[in-house]
Amino acid sequence: MNDTAATTAPASVPEALSPIPAAPASAAPRPEAGTVLGGRKGIAPLTLLVVVGALMTVSALATDAMLPAFPAMAAHFSVSDAVIQSVVSVFMLGYALPHLVVGSFADRFGRRPVLLLGLGVYLLGGVIAWAAPSLPLLLAGRFVQGLGASAGPILSRAVLRDLYQGRELGRMLSFAMIFFGAAPLLAPAVGAMLLGLGSWRAIFIFLVLVAVVLALLVWLVLPETAPRKDRDALNLPGIWRNARAIVTDPVSAWIVLVMALVHSGLMSYLLSAPALYIGYFGLDEGGFALVFAIVASMTLLAQPLNVRLLRTNSPVRILRFVIPFFVLVSATLVAQVALGVASLPSFTINLMAFFVAFSLTLANGTTVALDPHRERAGMASGLMGFAQLALGTALGSLVAGFADRGPLPFALGLLVLSLLSYPALRMAFRRRASAGV
Repeated sequence: MNDTAATTAPASVPEALSPIPAAPASAAPRPEAGTVLGGRKGIAPLTLLVVVGALMTVSALATDAMLPAFPAMAAHFSVSDAVIQSVVSVFMLGYALPHLVVGSFADRFGRRPVLLLGLGVYLLGGVIAWAAPSLPLLLAGRFVQGLGASAGPILSRAVLRDLYQGRELGRMLSFAMIFFGAAPLLAPAVGAMLLGLGSWRAIFIFLVLVAVVLALLVWLVLPETAPRKDRDALNLPGIWRNARAIVTDPVSAWIVLVMALVHSGLMSYLLSAPALYIGYFGLDEGGFALVFAIVASMTLLAQPLNVRLLRTNSPVRILRFVIPFFVLVSATLVAQVALGVASLPSFTINLMAFFVAFSLTLANGTTVALDPHRERAGMASGLMGFAQLALGTALGSLVAGFADRGPLPFALGLLVLSLLSYPALRMAFRRRASAGV
């Protein structure tokens, strides 16, 4: 099948972002690319991007904004730096668990009520953490905050899938992920600024205000986008039917595995970066922050690049180029380290290239994985996110466990992950061809 089939896309970004009225909620046909369905009132695509892009940032803001406050929090509670890191790990535990159920609730009750409930839980967790007189109560608040945070990223993807398909879905995801990429760059600076203005508790006040603003945006601006409310989405036969349809899809399951493997590479880097940049290359904390930001900024450049690529290429075609590029980047890094010629600039350039590959894989992989599942986009988005979190954290932690031995174990781990992702991609497209999609 021709890669460009099955979708029509606008010829330019301005056309893609022009206001489009919503169709009636009863409209059942599959939407054309760029058509907005599912609400009584329309929403301009640019406004939609602001809302869903902001929703994608809730977890990054709640983790990265805390990083500058670790020393102050450790001193306040009289614990070690290692113990205070549980402020992030407990949040991530709460964030991961609802991925298996949030999507089903949204398929049953709609996107808006579940988003508002999630933001309410996020706000509650922030208030508990802000007022916590002890570390255990602070961690309880962070766990609650993580539970609420999961709704934003899961349902922002589902909302876009409700409204767009194919190449246009990929472009809208890329635009929205610019917000997602900006959050890790800006959140530590925001946290440091708030810490300078007050105590570490000011960061939780900021997160509570974020929840309030996002809830108002969802309430006042975002229409209901679910194509229909699945009354069976929460009973066991309905859950089994939807989950089975997703994991046995001839394309989606393999593409989710590809994204999870690439996400494992990201987690390997994030967990290894301090040991490599500071311990091996000898950077101080300021130098580490600068290099880390330079590498992460590639996400901001990759998403506009992806929008341009999608004008003339399908998400499938882009993935067929990006995953071999991931293999090439990893092999180059291994060769440089093994031959003893890796320097800080060359190492950083390789990681910048990896971030481009990761960003392009995330946007286009999400498009391909969600495209067949408009009627169950909530559960599909949740299962996809859970697979990335679970496998990514497990494999990333395994690779990062050897970071104190220098960059070679990290480079080898990245190469293994890239080599595993390539046959998984081949299997996805082999199944795609045999299924005639």
